[in-house]
Amino acid sequence: MADTRPAAARGMSVRGRVLALIFGLVLALALIEIAGRAALGFEPLPGWAQDFYSRVGYELRPHEAYTYASSDGEFENEVRTNARGLHDVEHALDKPPGVFRILILSDSYGQAREVPIEANFARRLEAALDEDAPAGRTFEVINAGQFGLGTTQEYLYYTVEGRRYDPDLVLVGFYAGNDVVDNHAPLIKAWNDVSTVEFPTFSPDGTLHQPGMATGRRILTWLRQNTTLGHLAARALGEGGSAERVEVGGADEVSAAALRVPMGAYLPPDATWEDGWAVTDHAFAELKRAVEADGARLGVFLIPDRRQVYDEEWDATLDRLPDLDAAALDRDRPTDTAVALLAAQDIPALNLLEPFRVASERLYFPGDGHFTPAGHALTAQLLASWLREVGLIAEEDAP
Repeated sequence: MADTRPAAARGMSVRGRVLALIFGLVLALALIEIAGRAALGFEPLPGWAQDFYSRVGYELRPHEAYTYASSDGEFENEVRTNARGLHDVEHALDKPPGVFRILILSDSYGQAREVPIEANFARRLEAALDEDAPAGRTFEVINAGQFGLGTTQEYLYYTVEGRRYDPDLVLVGFYAGNDVVDNHAPLIKAWNDVSTVEFPTFSPDGTLHQPGMATGRRILTWLRQNTTLGHLAARALGEGGSAERVEVGGADEVSAAALRVPMGAYLPPDATWEDGWAVTDHAFAELKRAVEADGARLGVFLIPDRRQVYDEEWDATLDRLPDLDAAALDRDRPTDTAVALLAAQDIPALNLLEPFRVASERLYFPGDGHFTPAGHALTAQLLASWLREVGLIAEEDAP
């Protein structure tokens, strides 16, 4: 039988059914969420990894706490981020009178989740500088290290957040093992086996690309971290895990295919690597320009790849990649190239390679590959001496 009601009435009926359907769906999801939390004892997951921020690429969430542990027992550490998301003590944005501020930009070697905060090189550096500080002068070292960042994202972090601390000196920890890879989109794609790059990068001509990935990734991240269904879906896809404990190593070991990508730093550069170094050069130039425009100074310390330091690490890598041309490999090439690049820009640089090679203690965890407490201690000691020697600490601040 045909519906003889007026068109307006039929339209209202359709809208009513749609609204009822939406209301029923929302109610059902709410009941599922309540039942899930009651049955599973679910609490929102912390953002221990990273949030996505289109201007910088990534940002750490404030006031997060979790256990960070090696699956083979090398370390177990309680990680806490401060009010601004840094794995560090609290720092006010306003600089107190009489304080010389040093801001450290780095990747996971600076974030140092493997050791207690007081044992990382930033905190040790501050203590070493304060020991010899003149009367009325103190030093404050702010550790903005964050895993996965390259030079481009460190530059962007400085422009968005780092400069707000009004630092007198900015130090960049440049990791020879993969920072060039993290700077160049084609190398990022090969390293991670992905087709697109979802965070900012420079192209070799200096164009900054900032993909508009933030909204979708933020929504997915929020659902995973704050809803039972999102949490369960993430676990079903293999992306879940304990909210309170993060284990690394073991199954996460870098595959031979991925390992081959950063090993390109040791070979004579092909066109892709030439572009990667050009992008890195441009990122440092932009960072220097921004830092000096703020009245501060820029310095760099070069963190060696452990393959450069230890013969057994080098040999083990070559065993996994037997088709590499060993005669063409140069263990000093990544740091030598970075030293030359920085010298051309008149950026003071400390190369940690030789002091690390002669150190008597083990400086890197054998399995995880990040600094041991001894590695952090030596880095801080070398930085403190170098800052005085090259005059990056103003004369009135030197002992």
